[in-house]
Amino acid sequence: MSGGSGTGTPASPASISKTVAGRRDAPFILERVSDPEIEPVTLAEMITHLREFTSLSVDAQTEISGLIVSAREWVERETGRALIDQTWRITINDILPASGDVVSGFSWPAWPSSNGWQLDMIGWRHWLSRGEILLRKSPVLAITSFVVADALGAETAVDPTTWALTEPDSKWPRIAKLSGSSWNTGALKIEFRAGFADRTGSPGQGAEMVPMRFKQAIKLHAEAHYDRDEKMMQKLLDAADYLIQPERSDLRLA
Repeated sequence: MSGGSGTGTPASPASISKTVAGRRDAPFILERVSDPEIEPVTLAEMITHLREFTSLSVDAQTEISGLIVSAREWVERETGRALIDQTWRITINDILPASGDVVSGFSWPAWPSSNGWQLDMIGWRHWLSRGEILLRKSPVLAITSFVVADALGAETAVDPTTWALTEPDSKWPRIAKLSGSSWNTGALKIEFRAGFADRTGSPGQGAEMVPMRFKQAIKLHAEAHYDRDEKMMQKLLDAADYLIQPERSDLRLA
C-alpha cells in the first residue's frame, strides 16, 4: 500500500465508511471509564522524595497530589500499562481499516519508498488474521462487559462461550474468538479492568504490587514539574523516561 506525495509526510489511513461516535479518523476508541482508587506513590512518599521536611501548606500538598496523578498517567500513556485497578472501554468499528493502529501516541509505522510512503499493515492484519482483539491496556484483571452495537445503538451481549481472554498478564492481552464462533456485525464494545494492583476483595492489593521502576519514574517526573529548575528539569525527565524504556509497548506489532 502506498500513499503520500513523497514530500516526507506519511500518508493518512484509507478512509472508512463508518466509524464509532461519528469520527472518521479513529479505527477504535480507547477510553478510561473509572480512575484508580489510590495512587502508586503516596503523598507522604512524594514529600519525602522532594526532601520537603518543613510543614507544607494545604495548597502545596494539593499541587503535589496533582503532580503524582499526572506522572502516573504519563507512565501509563507511554507504556500501555495500567498501574492500579481501573476500568477501560475499547470500542471498535464494524469496518476496520487495513492500515496500522494508532493509540496512546503510537502511530502506524511508515517508511520512504519510490512511490511516496509505504505503510506497515501488520498491526490490524496480524490480529484480525488470528481472530483476536488486542485490548491495548495491560495487565488485564477481568472483562466486565462485551457487547455488539448495531447501527441504531442497540447493544447485545456477546455470547461468553464464543470467546476467551488470552494472556491477560502479558503486554498483549487479547479477546480470542473460539474455534467455529462468529459475532454479529456492528461496533464491538469491551469494558475491562486493568492494573498490577487488584483492588477487589478485602482489603484488596495495593500499590505494593506496582513494579518499583514505575514508582521511581513517577517520583522523578513529578519532581521535575514541582521544582521547575531549568538546569535539572530535563535531567529528571530523561531519568524518568529511561526507567520506563524497557516497558514501552509498541502496540502496532506482535
